[in-house]
Amino acid sequence: MDAPGSLALSAVQVLTAMATGAGTEAGRALGDVVRARLGTSDAGRAALARVNADPADPAAAQGLQEAIREAIAADPEFQGRVTAALAGPPPAAPPAYTISHSYKDSVVIGPGSKVRRSQISLGPLTINNTRSARVSLTAAAALLLALLALAAYGGAQVITGDDSPWVSSGTSPRSPRTASSAPSAPSGGASVPVVRDAAAAEQILPGPKSLPDGWAFASGSPQKDTCRNGRVGSEKDGTLHYICKGSLLDLTAWYNPGAAAGFDKVHIEVVTYSSHDAAAQGYLGQKAEEANNPPSGVTEESLPSYCEQSAFFSVTYPGILDGVDRGEARSVVHCGTVIFSVYARNEHGSSVDLDTLTALSQTVATRAQQTLNGKTPTAAFGRS
Repeated sequence: MDAPGSLALSAVQVLTAMATGAGTEAGRALGDVVRARLGTSDAGRAALARVNADPADPAAAQGLQEAIREAIAADPEFQGRVTAALAGPPPAAPPAYTISHSYKDSVVIGPGSKVRRSQISLGPLTINNTRSARVSLTAAAALLLALLALAAYGGAQVITGDDSPWVSSGTSPRSPRTASSAPSAPSGGASVPVVRDAAAAEQILPGPKSLPDGWAFASGSPQKDTCRNGRVGSEKDGTLHYICKGSLLDLTAWYNPGAAAGFDKVHIEVVTYSSHDAAAQGYLGQKAEEANNPPSGVTEESLPSYCEQSAFFSVTYPGILDGVDRGEARSVVHCGTVIFSVYARNEHGSSVDLDTLTALSQTVATRAQQTLNGKTPTAAFGRS
């Protein structure tokens, strides 16, 4: 790969990361540089638009890379601006340090001290540099260290009031972090309803008759997916929750909400589980998945709770490639042995309609409970 191609590849990697919300201030500067240059031609604007519509599309990324490569090859000044933007701002000046003399693990003999053959005089103290003196000094040092260790341990016992042995049969302080506890299954030995039939699970997804006028399934929806075994939600402290462990069915649907809605795209996923405990862990995983994607910039919203547990989030994706920020609202809800999530995205601004998100989430929650109760779901969103 030639130099312009390599530089263009690096630029596209940064820009696509920014388009999905995982970028830096240097990425913003690069986006301004690329947008200003490619925006002067129809081909450049088309390449930007394709990546902006779907940053994960390899063909769109390849098209943008080629457009940037051609611009770099034809415009040395643009090449310099791209290189500078990728390098980022210069580092701040290092702090000034004052260098002073330091003596560690040493005996410093200063003014007033004398060394005579086998004797060292330190003020009024005279040490004979003989084998017996060295042995005595070593024994004294060992005794001093032992006394200090006992004093430290005794002080810790006094402070903490802990008279237990250092190693106990319980959890050690070195034990690895475990997943947060989830709500336990209903007590009393009652059986928990489980949705194993795909047709029944699909009814949890609202159809056109359960949605406002103008709403419709997107092409190919709904569809049955496979909940991947390796799918996990990671907390900020590194705790992992497995989302698909014990899952039975995974169904998804994309919706076109129509021009009158406050969203441009809506996505709902329904996952059913073989037990209440598995669903509870799946909820923790999906909640962590939504709260930390992207790793920063997600806000947890305080909204009414549905079913057993629910969480709501909002996030703004910066419009690096076209200057238009995009807003997204999300919910994750746990109903018995069913977990569902709702995404609603605004492609024309950073605002998100949380009222509509909560109403849609409530509708799906009611349909999930009706299905678990063995009934045909009748709850509708936006219909009297």
